[in-house]
Amino acid sequence: MSQLQRSAPGAEIALEGAVNFRELGGYPAADGRTVKYGLLYRGGNLDALQNPADQQTLQSWHLRSILDLRSAGEYAQHPDPAVPGAEYRRVCAMRMADGTEMDFSSTGIERLAEEKAAFEKVAGHPVHDYDWFSVLYRQMPFGNPAYHELFTLMEQRQAPLLFHCTCGKDRTGIAAMLILLALGVSRETALADYMLTNTYRRAIIEKHLQGKSPEERRLLLSVEGVDEAMGAGAIDEILQRFDSYETYFAQEFGLDAQRLEALRNFYLE
Repeated sequence: MSQLQRSAPGAEIALEGAVNFRELGGYPAADGRTVKYGLLYRGGNLDALQNPADQQTLQSWHLRSILDLRSAGEYAQHPDPAVPGAEYRRVCAMRMADGTEMDFSSTGIERLAEEKAAFEKVAGHPVHDYDWFSVLYRQMPFGNPAYHELFTLMEQRQAPLLFHCTCGKDRTGIAAMLILLALGVSRETALADYMLTNTYRRAIIEKHLQGKSPEERRLLLSVEGVDEAMGAGAIDEILQRFDSYETYFAQEFGLDAQRLEALRNFYLE
């Protein structure tokens, strides 16, 4: 295997046009096994990978499937270019209260403001974006059509598979944690993978937070990075609703013991 495929678990894939692309290979998982390299990739907008070197790297993954977790509005502004050999699907991974797509493009800002206003009306007081999104994150692992599509693709062995959103941090980060938990990776390791976004996007984050107070930094970190409490809240909500991760995967995705073991046998070594 190439040096890239056998890099340390969670290592960033070097690209000219983008940061925070990586794969899930190498993490310790169920029964003393590890996640196979070269099957599960995560990242951000693919239209950032324009130069020949980045295109060559992308094509070296021999992708069979690309799952875009963004809204239609985000796709319209930054459409994924076709990748030879890869089947493309787009299913938005964050939803409004009525089930419609949560659009983080410039055209969706007004609708987002309306959604937040409705949330505040129910709460009975103004709510900071941080607190609103913390609630939204805890809802993401449940009834999420994008994550159902993700596990369907995994069960169908449509790998190598790349799943991505805009920055590869929120919708992608929760997706990665769910995959790792399904494969028997520990909560601590899954959350550590989630938090690596702050390492690979550090320069972007620091530029955004420059001159902010410690409290402002806490509340605004998740705009360009990820917040540990927010990410942990999403996966810890699972154990608030179910007695184990295995029960969750069985009831949410139909991954009973037999199907979960088959999934692990394919993606672990």
